[in-house]
Amino acid sequence: MKRKDFLKVFAVTAAASTVVLSACGDDPKSPTSESTEGATSNSTNSEPTAAKADCNDLSGLSEADIKQRESVSYVALSTDAEKNCANCRFFKAAEDGSGCGSCQLIKGPVSPEGNCKSWFKKDA
Repeated sequence: MKRKDFLKVFAVTAAASTVVLSACGDDPKSPTSESTEGATSNSTNSEPTAAKADCNDLSGLSEADIKQRESVSYVALSTDAEKNCANCRFFKAAEDGSGCGSCQLIKGPVSPEGNCKSWFKKDA
């Protein structure tokens, strides 16, 4: 097996394992373990944020679209306050004010508070 082929298989296996494990709901930091009732925003109030829950709704995406999201390691909540989707060049804010935007690199809803490994600082 060529090294390139091995790395592809390894990456797909690792991504699939992450999806399976996050589906179990054991990781409280996992965006898939959040519910619409318990989701809260990062602001000082503790009201539920429906927009955040909507940003995790992948029901309209194909398996290939979901794998693309996984390949860029998209997460709904960035661990780095300086690097989030809201200040990324590829992010487009929602026009309807729902809170979920979109990304030029992946399909589906994208949280402004999210992040991926393709993050690139938005021009000023």
